[in-house]
Amino acid sequence: MYSNAFACIVLLGALGPFARAWTRDLQATNVISNTQVPYNRTVLGGDPLGQLPLNDSRLQRTVQGLAPEQVHLTYVSDTQVTVSWATGASNSTAASINGNFLNKTTVPASFVQYSKAHSTYTYNATSLASTNTFYTQIYNFSNANPALNYSSPIFHHVTLQNLTSNTLYYYKVGDPQYGMSQQFNFTSAPAVGNTTYPFVLGVVADIGLTPNTTVTVQHLADANPQVWTLIGDFTYADDMQTNGTTTEGNGSSTYSYVPSPEGTYQPWWDMWYRYMQDAILSSVPFLPQHGNHEIEAQYLGVDVAGLNHGLQFQSYVARNPTPHNQSGSSNPLYYSVNVGPAHMIYLTSYDDFSVTSPQYQWLVNDLATFNRKTTPWLVATFHAPWYSSYVNHYKENECMRLAMEDVLYNNGVDIVLNGHCHEYERSNPVYNFTVNACGAVHITMGDGGNIEGLNKVFADSPGQCPAPNATTAKSQPGGYCPTYVYDGQFCATSQPAWSAFRESAYGHGILTFENSTHALWQWNRNLDNENVNMDAVYVIRQLSCSNKASFALGAAPTTASNATATAG
Repeated sequence: MYSNAFACIVLLGALGPFARAWTRDLQATNVISNTQVPYNRTVLGGDPLGQLPLNDSRLQRTVQGLAPEQVHLTYVSDTQVTVSWATGASNSTAASINGNFLNKTTVPASFVQYSKAHSTYTYNATSLASTNTFYTQIYNFSNANPALNYSSPIFHHVTLQNLTSNTLYYYKVGDPQYGMSQQFNFTSAPAVGNTTYPFVLGVVADIGLTPNTTVTVQHLADANPQVWTLIGDFTYADDMQTNGTTTEGNGSSTYSYVPSPEGTYQPWWDMWYRYMQDAILSSVPFLPQHGNHEIEAQYLGVDVAGLNHGLQFQSYVARNPTPHNQSGSSNPLYYSVNVGPAHMIYLTSYDDFSVTSPQYQWLVNDLATFNRKTTPWLVATFHAPWYSSYVNHYKENECMRLAMEDVLYNNGVDIVLNGHCHEYERSNPVYNFTVNACGAVHITMGDGGNIEGLNKVFADSPGQCPAPNATTAKSQPGGYCPTYVYDGQFCATSQPAWSAFRESAYGHGILTFENSTHALWQWNRNLDNENVNMDAVYVIRQLSCSNKASFALGAAPTTASNATATAG
């Protein structure tokens, strides 16, 4: 039943015997499979089994004094990687609201020793103290305990330059005076360009730190991605009370002490990076994206859009040196990179995205530098999806879609990667809720392992369509933008034509660019604690589409104001 070579997607595999999935072909005529099996809550990969315990040995600080820990790699370019780590213990301490929590006068220097040879370091890299970051999280609510206010370790960020692409490097980090780390290793990314095939990109989102997370990350590492990206919602520290008690479980909020956003458990960030250091972060460069769980409004913050003058996204920004400056962005919440044969654009759902906003203008300028002759693939990411058929967060990000979909479509974005909705769903090529061979394939996979549980109810199920204002997000700009695209109705009455595959299960994705027109997408689920490949398709870039044709460096991108392409 998968023999047809469709215009933009070719299905590769039949559904497994234990699938709880819905899939249809590009023509969206008939449901191919509607196999349903009850969830097995006794195995990893099912519903949340709770956070990893605070005393888990993998989460503990094992270094002494000012020795380095929480080592992780951020992709910058095919010849550059930023190495980051933490020194000093974080502190929870009583302090005045405007005080400096910790005297940071003793700060180790930032050194990276590295080489192509094991245990023999021929290169040294360092950075100025001005690149160090740290932050405090101060709580201000009626029952706040000031002894739980948080001061972070010092975060060091050193960018290795002039790396040889696709080469194994060994490295240590730290300061010889205070201690160097163990030896780590990583393989630098392949050269950027239209000859770098196959190129393997790992994709996860909404990952958290649960038993499900450990399965997801192990499967991701086993897939040997050359670079990986996390599409927002790292730790879910804001789902915890300030004393470390979990407030979320199996999809239900209990919030018995301090509600989000006023309360978070910031030491959970340190624990997350300790676990992820050995699991994947110290060995595979990654590209960070933020989500709503990274907002974590600071004292005087009110959980509004953007950085809010340093009162939001503090932990995310301090720990993750996004390469935004290199792409002409002054805001770490949006940036772009060339990676292998793809130009990847990281947008934010949580700052102004209107057509007059700095983010929109940056996007237009960035697209003007995009050159399909060098990087034929165009991939966009942002946390909250535009296309999701589940009740949770249904059309929550519609204001952003109305502002930005035209400019992305008319400049030929091929694939859009999202998280936020705790399920897996892949679209057919789509534009403005209409199946369109020249549109983008949207992939929502907020199924990395988070504590909040899986979304299981479709908005097109009888009686399940939410009220148009029911899922308006307070932390997203634009407010309330309902659209009635299903014969004048807010929701469809069956699986929408644009929706190709949807399933409620934890997992990860692998995107393999095989040449300038074919990319293999595979979604692998955790269910039954096995790396089961449940959805595999080729995304085919259609050169007959004018919005996907090559254009040279410097060509003007198509904006909403000068667009001529329409939905098909």
